[in-house]
Amino acid sequence: MKPHSRKIIHVGINFLTIPAPVLNNQSSLLFQQAIIANGLEYIRTENPKSQITLIREEPSLLQISVSSLEPQYGQVLVVAPNLKCSLDLFIQETEAALKAFESVWISPNRQIIKCDSTIRDLYETTSQHAFQELWEKRLGQPSQSLASFGRPIRGGGLRFVMEPLSNEEDPVQIEVKIESFLRDTTKIFVETQFVWLKPTSPGVSFNARERLLLINNYIENQVNAFITGEI
Repeated sequence: MKPHSRKIIHVGINFLTIPAPVLNNQSSLLFQQAIIANGLEYIRTENPKSQITLIREEPSLLQISVSSLEPQYGQVLVVAPNLKCSLDLFIQETEAALKAFESVWISPNRQIIKCDSTIRDLYETTSQHAFQELWEKRLGQPSQSLASFGRPIRGGGLRFVMEPLSNEEDPVQIEVKIESFLRDTTKIFVETQFVWLKPTSPGVSFNARERLLLINNYIENQVNAFITGEI
């Protein structure tokens, strides 16, 4: 794998909060105005029951959703499902979206019950087939050991689910998937997800930048080092 060929193709962060935001025509309009006031643009809105979603398509698809979940929870989701800008710009836009949310649904004692963030990456390989690189070079397995399946192997990969450390102040469950990218099997697909399990104290900020940089640093160090065999 070529670590410097990394291309982020998806990034998102999701918060589960209390209290639940009150969603109606007035709050929807106020949120749209707050999004613009905080420097973001959108081209359309979607307002299914108990949810407000603002969508922007250029220069990079961005979706901002606020939901009211039964019985008392709220959800704030910011996702770029086909990222075309830098991660830093996505972080800036996420901070702007969360600032807009806080200005409309004011709650000094808001509590984050759970948070998760996912980043998906593509990497160039040094082999003709990404799974060959994982199977033979990283895992040290002979190619003929796959013959028992009786069919050519188009793709495959690894999945790791890691529990929080016992001494973590802010416990995080981590899941990493490393596999050949089926649409282009010369590339390695990596999905890394962090889930923060411990509710925050009331009034603590979203800390989106800190969370997104934490998962990104984990990818650039631990995940990349595992794939290349450096550790």
